[in-house]
Amino acid sequence: MGLEKLVELEFECPCSPSWNGLFSSAFFIIPAVMAFTLMLIIQGCRCDESSRLITQGYRRYESSSFIIQGCRCDEWFKKTVSLSSSVPAFVWLILLFFDGQYFTCAMTDWDGRFVLVDKAAPKKWCEPISEGNFTRQELMLRSQRWIVTSQCVSVLSPHPRL
Repeated sequence: MGLEKLVELEFECPCSPSWNGLFSSAFFIIPAVMAFTLMLIIQGCRCDESSRLITQGYRRYESSSFIIQGCRCDEWFKKTVSLSSSVPAFVWLILLFFDGQYFTCAMTDWDGRFVLVDKAAPKKWCEPISEGNFTRQELMLRSQRWIVTSQCVSVLSPHPRL
């Protein structure tokens, strides 16, 4: 439900250099960790009749296996579960990078307002409040480069097998 609520939110960059990175990184980290943890819980160690032990509920470490309530989880199984559990987190990160505005928000280093640039092809960016060392057009071009860079990261990232 938390992931669904985050997806429903309309992203609005604070356009404040001190908050942009922290705010954007929360969108990258929190849902990815939640998805990974949820998948670990869902997949967990499974038992079959061949792996049952005589003493049910007995917990102890054995060479490369961990015995939980009569179920054996060997190292191969734990690695497979953790790898497959990371797929939703990787997909989430790829989608955020493909969107581009989260990365662009994190990289923005000027004060401004988060505004819509073009209604025909809607793009939002941090329009500067005042011009400093750079003009508005230069900052817009910088934002567009960050969007492209973010999308390249998403396309070039190793895609998990679904």
